[in-house]
Amino acid sequence: MDKRELLLEAATKLFVERGLHATPTSAISKEAGVSAGILFHYFKTKDDLIDELYVSIKKEYTSSIMSDLDKIHSDLGKLRLIWSNSWNWAIDNDLKFKFLLQVDNTSCAERVKTHPEIIAKYELFHNLIQEYVDKELIKNMDAYFIMGSMFGLITSMVSYLTQFPDKRNDQLFIEQAWEVFSNSLRP
Repeated sequence: MDKRELLLEAATKLFVERGLHATPTSAISKEAGVSAGILFHYFKTKDDLIDELYVSIKKEYTSSIMSDLDKIHSDLGKLRLIWSNSWNWAIDNDLKFKFLLQVDNTSCAERVKTHPEIIAKYELFHNLIQEYVDKELIKNMDAYFIMGSMFGLITSMVSYLTQFPDKRNDQLFIEQAWEVFSNSLRP
């Protein structure tokens, strides 16, 4: 792993453990095993580090959510895959998901969400949701509200499966959870 990746990994861990504002760059450098000068070689400021880390993780998350959609032919099948990919990625990438949630609930959120790559990912997902609204597969509501509601239910799923990990392989529970999720979207 290169030094930049070590810094991003250390930052993710420490930001989740300590919080964004309570984590000095010196602690990140120390955790990564590099000098402070190296950190500032890659990231001009702590905000730049937070922004780059957020964009990097969000791109990874959204790519995972949308993976294999081209292999599914039905719209509801695609929606189910998005749902499944979302919570599976979040559980498999616990620290990264917690970091995304943390930033989404801070003043940094407005800054990072205006990044062109984040806007492009939101537009891609927004267009998919709007297509499902237009086809009357899901409620005729604002697509951004639907996206937020979907994310809230996915976050609940992640929280529950983190607390009860054996349920992740319980097919009855998974089917019931999908039913709750899909019923909340039906027109």
